[in-house]
Amino acid sequence: MLSLFSLELARMVATTVIRTQGLLDSQGRQIRKLRLSITDRCNLRCMYCMPVDAAFMPPQTYLTPTEYATIVAELVELGIESVRLTGGEPLLRAEFAEIVAALVAAGVPQLSLTTNGIRLVPFLPLLAHYGVRRLNISLDSLDPQTFAAISHGHHLETVKAAIATAVDQGFQVKLNMVVMAGVNDHELVSMVEYAKGLGIEVRFLELMRIGYACHLGSDRFVSAATMIERLRQHYDLRPVMRPLDSTSFNFETACGGQIGFIASESQPFCGHCSRWRLSADGVLRACLFKEAGVSLRGLSQRERYAAYEQVLGMKPSLRGAEVHHAMHQIGG
Repeated sequence: MLSLFSLELARMVATTVIRTQGLLDSQGRQIRKLRLSITDRCNLRCMYCMPVDAAFMPPQTYLTPTEYATIVAELVELGIESVRLTGGEPLLRAEFAEIVAALVAAGVPQLSLTTNGIRLVPFLPLLAHYGVRRLNISLDSLDPQTFAAISHGHHLETVKAAIATAVDQGFQVKLNMVVMAGVNDHELVSMVEYAKGLGIEVRFLELMRIGYACHLGSDRFVSAATMIERLRQHYDLRPVMRPLDSTSFNFETACGGQIGFIASESQPFCGHCSRWRLSADGVLRACLFKEAGVSLRGLSQRERYAAYEQVLGMKPSLRGAEVHHAMHQIGG
């Protein structure tokens, strides 16, 4: 059994190593992106994410804006270049404006947002003020009935209006569509055309076996290869170069379409993954497909640096088949 002295020495060594080389794991992957969940609550109940009667964390368990800023400032010092605010739906967090201000003050090089768009328009001036120009907006269908069936919400026109407003105001918008067989997979071309008309990128996501989505049958899965095969019947798809640690691989069409695919099921990108995730209650995870994480709540600075070193060793080389923690609690 290690003595208290030995434990303290181990923490000091870990802190020294991580300060020297940054967030570089044993497989040579440099961690430079952080997905930061600020709430697990959402105003939709998407069929691949959570049940209609989903339970949420008590708000008092959320990290405070000051705690976020402290942790993120340390991670930026260690090499984090990009922080994406996620949820749940991050715009439901009462302290959203305070959190954004705190993160900007902490020196985040690039701050972006993933949202379902329902509450987006009133926040656009705030986001512009703080330089948050990159938005990922979920849009799983252009058909009102299909949208409602997937999300259990009748907000399609609100979301489309928010997308158009954000584009008009100069935000860099990407659309995210989770593709499901027999649900919305017939809308691939119409979604490409919709995004093309706005001059923005659409990204088609494979259905991931995470949390509540595990109850969906395998017959709902559509691979990126199948999507590409269908789209090639309508478009000449030209590959676009992307960084090795990009979550998507991309194409452009001769008519101006911008299309990405996130194929984490059929084409995992673990070998180049550069992302960590911090949940709303302060658990830092190295991988979306790993249950284990390390809670940073209440730790001293030295203990946090030791935790960062611990999480570096938790990132797998290959992803598992499925994981059962709730997606809306980890952050998309």
